[in-house]
Amino acid sequence: MKIKKFLLYILLAILSISLCGCAAGGAYSDADSLSPGGSSGFTPEYVKPGVSSDASDSYDPSSPDYDVTDSPGDESYGDKSDDIIIDENKQGPLAGQITSSEWSDIKKYDYWLSLFESSQENSEGLFSNYFTTLSKYNSKLYTQKMIKVNVSNEEAISGLKVRLFNETYSFNAVTDVFGNAYLFLPENPSFPYVIAYGDQLYELTEYPQDTINLELSDYQNDNNKKILDLMFVIDTTGSMGDELEYLKSEIKDVIESINTDNNTIRLSLLFYRDKGDQYVTRLFDFTNDINEQIQNINKQSANGGGDFEEAVDEALNIAVTQANWSSSPSTKLLIHVLDAPPHSTAEKINLFASSIISAANKGIRIIPVASSGINKWTEFLLRTEALMTGGTYTYITNDSGIGNGHIDATTEEKAVVEYLNAMLVRIINEYHTGVVTEPIPYYQTQK
Repeated sequence: MKIKKFLLYILLAILSISLCGCAAGGAYSDADSLSPGGSSGFTPEYVKPGVSSDASDSYDPSSPDYDVTDSPGDESYGDKSDDIIIDENKQGPLAGQITSSEWSDIKKYDYWLSLFESSQENSEGLFSNYFTTLSKYNSKLYTQKMIKVNVSNEEAISGLKVRLFNETYSFNAVTDVFGNAYLFLPENPSFPYVIAYGDQLYELTEYPQDTINLELSDYQNDNNKKILDLMFVIDTTGSMGDELEYLKSEIKDVIESINTDNNTIRLSLLFYRDKGDQYVTRLFDFTNDINEQIQNINKQSANGGGDFEEAVDEALNIAVTQANWSSSPSTKLLIHVLDAPPHSTAEKINLFASSIISAANKGIRIIPVASSGINKWTEFLLRTEALMTGGTYTYITNDSGIGNGHIDATTEEKAVVEYLNAMLVRIINEYHTGVVTEPIPYYQTQK
């Protein structure tokens, strides 16, 4: 009888330990959805479950943020994991496998505004608390009073600087291939403002609800050169290891697929990690030597990181202010591939904000590519950087079964799911040529 009681106590003890472990694991996974809310606001001290705080560049297989996957696609979150193909000739994955979607908050601006308003689903608005948190650090990233200006001389004028200002505020933008510039008023605007375009001025006495159409009849378009400045800014910390090898193949395919007829293509790359890693930023400046840049992509691997946030602010600052962007009229696109936000400190968020303002001033359109592991705070920041620079938001989806889990963007309706390489080529060509084509769903695409 004593032996039976002893065995029963042992069994109960093991069961108790198991239940405690499950409870602790559940509590930790809840941290993955930390977001601004209530009176406490956003909690920036979020660390991915299982991620080591050691920021060295050594490989630690027990830490997800140091895990460089030897066989990408092991974990299936979609329904196509059996179709993942490795290109044996190139010793890497075949391009055209990652699935993704695009959502333009510029084209769906009323819906963007609705994300800050109360609704049946959310009493404060989904992004309201995120905006409140952002405002604690920086008030310049205000996206809720956008002004769309179109400048033409019978045809669209691209590459023209447009300035919105008064005695206390200014915001600069550059017209795109459609002649559109996107300006942003501060949270509490003090009218009147002036819009300067070319040698003309337009007085703004109230917030306009519609596009402001402006003409410069004597302006000579300088659109013949067709220069495309294309930069990829890529997070290469360890948490990107589940997708980086695939992304390298997709990006190389994008570069090789861009229409080069009567175009000058200049390509730049910037890879970044975080403080304490082997490097924080690694810049390969603009060059016409596409093959050299493809070799630079091939050499990259995922490592380092440590905590959730990465050196996003420093990466964007160097990309915008130190890279040799064309001084002559050109299409300037920055494709930002990442899975984590900047560190939530005043210094980091202010540098992040100033980099976005500088990009808008130079006419650099930022196109984020949100990868696995982002949360809604990161989505909010990425959609902000796209919107304020005249860019568009894109995100990888679970449909391919590649990489870890991806969250869906909060959108008005479900966006078309495309292959990432085809989507990026479509977007780049649209910004560069003005030719708009419809997205092709991935399941209708021939590999």
